[in-house]
Amino acid sequence: MDTEDQIPAEDALSYLLGRARWFILNLIDFMDTALARQPASPSRQVVAYLTRRALLPAETALRRAILLIASEMDVPVPRAPQAKSTRPAAPPLRKEAPGARAPVFRMNEPPPRAAKTEGAPPKAEYLPEHLFPRIRTLTDDVLSAPPLPAPAARDPGARFFRRLAALRQAYDDPRREARRWLRRNAALAQRPAPVTSGKIPGTRRALGPDAQALLRELTEAVLRTLTPNTS
Repeated sequence: MDTEDQIPAEDALSYLLGRARWFILNLIDFMDTALARQPASPSRQVVAYLTRRALLPAETALRRAILLIASEMDVPVPRAPQAKSTRPAAPPLRKEAPGARAPVFRMNEPPPRAAKTEGAPPKAEYLPEHLFPRIRTLTDDVLSAPPLPAPAARDPGARFFRRLAALRQAYDDPRREARRWLRRNAALAQRPAPVTSGKIPGTRRALGPDAQALLRELTEAVLRTLTPNTS
């Protein structure tokens, strides 16, 4: 009986990575088009929508693509610890401004939230006694003290734009991100797969069945490739 020829693993991986690349590119274009119609500082609602609709699934797909690329690379040999030098310590470097550091694509996914159990008592909203303010006497200085200054308003889009910039950089050079992940985990005997096997982040009905299937295929391929076989 004739049997169908199986696709070689490397060709199947290339095809899967190619689909992931187009999927991520379409989501980046979607965000660029939406942001072009918004002011320089989009509203919180717009940022939340773009994060759920495009940024989160794009990060999820790219993270898995980088891990699959890393699985095809040679593991770097960890460097031996260098002996402590007897020379005097160099003067500390000048600290950079908080916003000067280039954004880095995050490779670890947050753990899934624990499911709420029915009938669980609500959390009590109170402070322990030792955290109460210690005011012994209401003097004129206390009563006439000026109010604390209001905290500066946070830009709702600041974190979004940093994540989008990190996504672009990682998309432009995923092999560099794969090498960086391998270097970080070179000293580990078993490199953990920093993806969840439960609910895939960014999987929403609005993505459509094809996109959801792609995220599942990428997740299964990563877990199959990087999870150690203990059987």
